[in-house]
Amino acid sequence: MVENERIAVQFNHVQKEFADQMVLTDLNLTIPADEIFVLVGPSGSGKTTTLKMINRLEDPSAGEITYFGRPVADYPLQELRWSIGYVLQHIALFPNMTVAENIAVIPEMKKMTKTKIQSRTTELLAAVDLPAAEYAQRYPHELSGGEAQRVGIVRALAADPGMILMDEPFSALDPLSRKQLQELILRLQAKLHKTIVFVTHDMHEALKVGDRIAVMHNGVIHQVGTPADIQQHPATSFIADFFAGAEVGHVVWADTLTQVLASGVLPQTTQAPTTQITAHTSVAAISPRLGNGETLAVKNSLDGHTYQLDAAGLLKYIVAVHTSSDSEGVH
Repeated sequence: MVENERIAVQFNHVQKEFADQMVLTDLNLTIPADEIFVLVGPSGSGKTTTLKMINRLEDPSAGEITYFGRPVADYPLQELRWSIGYVLQHIALFPNMTVAENIAVIPEMKKMTKTKIQSRTTELLAAVDLPAAEYAQRYPHELSGGEAQRVGIVRALAADPGMILMDEPFSALDPLSRKQLQELILRLQAKLHKTIVFVTHDMHEALKVGDRIAVMHNGVIHQVGTPADIQQHPATSFIADFFAGAEVGHVVWADTLTQVLASGVLPQTTQAPTTQITAHTSVAAISPRLGNGETLAVKNSLDGHTYQLDAAGLLKYIVAVHTSSDSEGVH
């Protein structure tokens, strides 16, 4: 991690015990700000317990957790939770409230003005492809599962929190809705630059959405790295076996950068476009440069924006596009 990188959450020698059973033995973990940080591993590995300790739904048995440099135990509990959005597997919208009323719950508690809440609601619903004119006055029972989860994401973002926690948010959805929402999170992150801690047991999902991944098993962190690090340099045989089903073997090297940009997985950048790289350049032509650790800036002639492309971004594209038929069957 580079020295000037902001740290959102730090776990220092954290232990967690339930009924004389040690779930986390000695957890040391650094979560950078403004990234999607994925906790992945099989059921019972301690992922959700780790997530819940950030907003103190669970407290550690030993050790310390800091949130933007301050111990979480020092925050007033309400202040801490209001500063952290939370998206669950089963979103649990209030059934007697409209979509707009559900979204307004935390902003109203934080004394945001009605005008600001309405503006924020309209903006965020548009960002998740649910126009306010059509959806704001609907009730939860009038929404599909995917629509309800989009509302849940908006509700988590409504008060502009410093962090979003997402606990297996898409695992109950059908494969198509799941893929659409994974892509939605990547688009939102490219625009909003939030710190997101995302729990999943699906290695395909981890590779697709994560800027960094922590692989957990039996309460222990086995490896932390970028998707490319995890796949290309697994630290243990467990990790190699766990990700074996996500091997990328369907790369179409003739794909152009236009196709990569259209996938929506790359973040925008203010960097000047890299010389002699255009949206019509093929993946094959730039792959050696990415393999050498270079970060490219590619201008998209369709929308006029410039996007950042590195090896991890190319891997996200490969997983999103060329392994989608395989990943849709994984749960």
